[in-house]
Amino acid sequence: MGNYHVKSGIYHYYRNEFKPAVDFFKKALGDEHELTPSDRRTTMFYLTMTFMSSAERLEAAGEIEEACEDYRHAVEVSPTYPDLRYRWGRALEKGGLLDQAIDQFREAVNIRGNYLEAHTALAFCLMRAERTEEAAEAFERAQELKLARVRDPFRQGMEHLKGGALEQAEELFHQALLSQPGRFDAVFRDALESLKAEDYDASLEHLDLALELCPKYPDLHNYRGIALCELERIDEAVDAFRRSYELQPALIVPRLNLAFAQLRAGRIKEAETELESILEKDPTEPAAKAKLDELRTGRTPERRRTARGTSS
Repeated sequence: MGNYHVKSGIYHYYRNEFKPAVDFFKKALGDEHELTPSDRRTTMFYLTMTFMSSAERLEAAGEIEEACEDYRHAVEVSPTYPDLRYRWGRALEKGGLLDQAIDQFREAVNIRGNYLEAHTALAFCLMRAERTEEAAEAFERAQELKLARVRDPFRQGMEHLKGGALEQAEELFHQALLSQPGRFDAVFRDALESLKAEDYDASLEHLDLALELCPKYPDLHNYRGIALCELERIDEAVDAFRRSYELQPALIVPRLNLAFAQLRAGRIKEAETELESILEKDPTEPAAKAKLDELRTGRTPERRRTARGTSS
């Protein structure tokens, strides 16, 4: 990243210093003509995550009103992020603000129509608000989605099984029969906390468990690659970063991490190819541009910790 305020904000975010992180991100956005499109996307992503992380911590401490305020700030930054709406709705519900919670759950399902957890939360919240006809409709929709969550991947798994594609079949059967979204959230949260604390063995253990529960979540593979890099298991990290962007080709960060992992492995040509590909998609991406310029001038790549989280 080329912008000082963006870099400083990310530094404070990963130290769980949320107020200074917000201040730096707002300073960056206050001088937008100095931001490249890439840095602006990064700023918006991390500002959202900062407010959300702060809200989660406040909520866990029982400070529901303050948590709701930070969720509101996060939604102002990223209004089309359905999980934010869902989390804000849950906090509002805890605070007894049922009608406001219902509004947020509805926003979540309007953004992502197949969001089962939000549909389910909406149904229960409507019932608690004694809006019985609306609750009945919401429960019917939640049931349809719940059945489809098992039926659709199971049907696809059977097709792959009969066709001899056993690896694909196993993944789909796993998704249909073993997926546990509620448990996944807790395990993923533990993985990220361990990663922030630089306990990479524990983080990897949590990430592997999370992947058993949700094998097609691209962020999991990206964070797993980071942990593996820090443990000097570079070949495995390369595979993890590659799997991350295969699952979501629009993401740039896993490809950046892949390029830097290739450099750590001494595969300069492969890294250059990856960096060139990134710049074809986003010519303003500062990390890719700086590293490619460095490689082309013949300077020896520095060994530094370069892997980053996902910025979509």
